[in-house]
Amino acid sequence: MRLDTALLGHWSSHPFELGIMELSELEFRGDGTGSTTLANASGDDVTDITWHCPATGVLELRDEYGDVSRVRYTLSPAVPATGGEPVPAVTFEPPLLHAHQYARTGYPN
Repeated sequence: MRLDTALLGHWSSHPFELGIMELSELEFRGDGTGSTTLANASGDDVTDITWHCPATGVLELRDEYGDVSRVRYTLSPAVPATGGEPVPAVTFEPPLLHAHQYARTGYPN
């Protein structure tokens, strides 16, 4: 099972979504587990996942219900929606959990 260590940590779509009523968050741990969170006015929907990278620039997630998602990704700094300095970011195609872009908000312990 191949993991891209550059993905490790916590990521949030919040810096790239201006005026959106919900946000998405991802957490990737070094043991191939993690979680996804979709947060909105109704509350947080947290789902446990396992993840790996079957090829360079490809992320595959399996959620706790057995559903599998495969997306392409790139890692490069990006400017938040409000402007300012670029932040470490990952961009997914197609969108992952309703968002294309996530900013790194935490690092693994």
